[in-house]
Amino acid sequence: MVDKADFDRVFAANQRARTDYLMVMARPNQVGYPRLGMVIGKRLLARAVDRNRVKRCVRENFRQAMSELPACDFVVRLIARPAPGDEVRDLLRTFARAGHRAMEKWPALAPGEAPSASPAPHPNS
Repeated sequence: MVDKADFDRVFAANQRARTDYLMVMARPNQVGYPRLGMVIGKRLLARAVDRNRVKRCVRENFRQAMSELPACDFVVRLIARPAPGDEVRDLLRTFARAGHRAMEKWPALAPGEAPSASPAPHPNS
């Protein structure tokens, strides 16, 4: 995703899927393809190398699944510290499971059709 307003739209109204380590929030977008944003906090992973490893794993899994995902903005938030040594395997499995849950909860929208339950426009837009 490109800017703060994109994240704000997803945080304001979304469909969520939660797993052991990740929460995936999704909202349809008007760009016609899936986009990814991440929130990986220092509170859970203090070392930058650990946060970057999580981000790389999530990005790669998203890239592999991108052709099967609807045109939504996805925000992935790390909600628990992954077990040491299992980050890659667990993240790939939990992201796939959470992504499918989010897609199942989203109503099908025709391409170019705006979401029916959209919040008021952002005041800075």
